[in-house]
Amino acid sequence: MKKKYIILTKHAEERLKQRNIKIEQVKKAIYEPHVTMPAWGNKKRVMRDFGNKCLDVIFREKENVIILITSVWLKGKERFKDV
Repeated sequence: MKKKYIILTKHAEERLKQRNIKIEQVKKAIYEPHVTMPAWGNKKRVMRDFGNKCLDVIFREKENVIILITSVWLKGKERFKDV
């Protein structure tokens, strides 16, 4: 995927702060995912391991930008569930 400018929704910005997720981790998950799959409503879902946690990222890709919807850390049995 060609690197694009990432726009954070208000929800995504709040969740990154709340969940102690760095934008650099989100970028790594988007551009170098371990798992990629479709999500609801024409969105994409990617997952990437970071040590003992897995970052789950939901975003919408447009022609020139990526719109980050939300992101959450998954642990244990949640990792790669539904894959």
